[in-house]
Amino acid sequence: MLVKVHPLLDRFGDWPAFLASGLSEEETAQFRSHERTGRPLGSPAFVDRLERLLRRVLKPQKRGPKPGTKRAGTGRTSKGDN
Repeated sequence: MLVKVHPLLDRFGDWPAFLASGLSEEETAQFRSHERTGRPLGSPAFVDRLERLLRRVLKPQKRGPKPGTKRAGTGRTSKGDN
């Protein structure tokens, strides 16, 4: 089950009115940012739970080559070995 309807109705009451109220500029920016990256939008606890359920890393990781991995075409590792 994706959602339980009752808690949403308790929280927002008049659903059409809630949808018609629109989003703040900050909320719109958050949606756009997560839409571009494909990363889930939610609290850290929500994203942690998704990671556990999916057994997949969803949070941004450190950029660049991972230590000890071979660089394509060089035969060298990212640490400069070989």
